[in-house]
Amino acid sequence: MQVQLTFRSIPHSDALAFHVNRRAEKLERLFDRIISCHVVVELAGHHRSQGERYRIAVNLGLPGHDILVNRASEDGFLDVARETADRAFDQVERQLEAWVKRRRQDRHQDARRT
Repeated sequence: MQVQLTFRSIPHSDALAFHVNRRAEKLERLFDRIISCHVVVELAGHHRSQGERYRIAVNLGLPGHDILVNRASEDGFLDVARETADRAFDQVERQLEAWVKRRRQDRHQDARRT
């Protein structure tokens, strides 16, 4: 799976790109037929005392289904972009696991009917 990574309103970060690619690779372990993965990292604003605030959007293309997750930074951590990416990918993982489980159940029900 090729991860398409877009940075908006911020310069490209090799460290964040590496982290996002590692998290995307973990998704392939849950389902190996992912069609596409597009991640957008953008600056959501700047707070005087809490620093930069980020928004991460993950669009995961699956056969016949898409998972779209948007997360904005909630806290003023030093590594907010990475933390926000982790929360976004955690949510994508949960949704992907649920989708795979439903798909398996549907296939078992279809097999029983025939």
